[in-house]
Amino acid sequence: MKKIIYMLMLSILVLPLSAQFSAKMFFTSMGKEHVFTVYSSDAGYRYEFNEEGQEGVIIVKLGSSEVIMLMPQQKMAMKGSSENPMSMGNDPVGSYEYFKKNGTLKEVGTETINGIDCIKSELWNENSNEYGQANQKMFTIWTSDKYNFPIKMINHIDGSGGLVMELKEIQPWTPNAQSFEIPEGYQVMDMPKM
Repeated sequence: MKKIIYMLMLSILVLPLSAQFSAKMFFTSMGKEHVFTVYSSDAGYRYEFNEEGQEGVIIVKLGSSEVIMLMPQQKMAMKGSSENPMSMGNDPVGSYEYFKKNGTLKEVGTETINGIDCIKSELWNENSNEYGQANQKMFTIWTSDKYNFPIKMINHIDGSGGLVMELKEIQPWTPNAQSFEIPEGYQVMDMPKM
């Protein structure tokens, strides 16, 4: 479970949405490739995964300060504040927003990723060197105006450059009323604080 949470924390960043879609999220973390399914709408987003036989779902409603992690096999749900480090590990938006509050986003160009026109940006920390310049690039992201969602991302925080995410196979998707809710019959717990 800790491995899954760590991978989610370092895997993807998402921004407010403008199109409803599902996509395959391919990412490399610690030298291992993973594939998650992302569902995104104006109401929120969710990630579904199955890592080593353990199913999981991360749910984030836009405008909420809460992150929900579902464990379908155990019929359990954990809820936590979006600012809790464990929640940020489960909520790439919260993690991104946390770093973005203390950083500077710089647009550096445009590129086409998987046939999608994207704006390439870099997020730098605000700790400056003696010349007043930000001195650490934290993320490089490619976002699309159509999806307003990172199509590709490289996380530079750990210094390895090995955390790379890319969305592929983007398809239209329409959520149902339960897409961003805890299913009936689940035991609900508070997410542990770290």
